[in-house]
This record gives sequence, C-alpha cells and structure tokens, in this order.
Amino acid sequence: MVRMFIGALAVAFISFGASAQEDVDNYKGTGVQPPEEITLQQGPLVGDVRLPAGTKVNTDKTVLTGSGVNSYGRILASTKGSSSKVVRFFLDNMPSVGWNLISELQDEDIMLVYTKPNRVVVIMIERGSRATDIRITMTPRS
Repeated sequence: MVRMFIGALAVAFISFGASAQEDVDNYKGTGVQPPEEITLQQGPLVGDVRLPAGTKVNTDKTVLTGSGVNSYGRILASTKGSSSKVVRFFLDNMPSVGWNLISELQDEDIMLVYTKPNRVVVIMIERGSRATDIRITMTPRS
C-alpha cells in the first residue's frame, strides 16, 4: 500500500514537472503572464528604463543627463541572471513604460532597439559565464 502511494506520488511529481517545463517551452512573449521559472523580478527604474532586480549599476561609468522621460546617456550594469532571462525581462517590461521594439539581433551578444516619440534606446546584452553585462544607451531621436 505504501509502495503504491509513493509510486503515485512520484508519477504526480514528474507530471507536474513536465507541465511546468511545457509552460516554459510554450511561452513566447504572447502578453500573458510568463511562468516564474523564466522571469526576473522588476528592479530599479533608471530614467524610464526598468532594470531586473539585483542589477548592479556601475556608477563610475554610467552617465545620465535629465530625468525620467527626459533621460539621455549611458547605463552600464551587470546582473547574475542568464542572458536569456535578461532578454525576456526587457521584452516583457519595456512596452509597459511606453517603449516600442523596432529591432532585435541575437548573435554573440544581443541587441534590442526601442523607440519613443522623442528618443531611442539601444540595449546591448553581453553573455558571460558568471554575470550578464548590460549596456544601455539613450539618445534623442532625430
């Protein structure tokens, strides 16, 4: 009786794990809430760009002028999240603060380009073994 219970419990656990993995595999940025396994929590707002929680901004090399929707400059940061989670974070969170994705390029590094009526932001995500480096450049739109 105990063996049957343990066997049923193991099958239920394996089924639950497969279901969660299917949710992760099936999520493609459709606008629905993504599974927690593939997301990073929201962190600080720098200008009007939200960074993942736990992101460390290099204040010595970050240069911003203006504030909020009038921010221009460069943000250098790093996070322990994988590059795929960092990309997913920006794809999910940038539209909620008014940014429109116009270009995405994934090669050795990843580049996301967003626009607003008066600005452009380029997000470079550099893959690393211990951390993911993020370089954000915000410029006026001409």
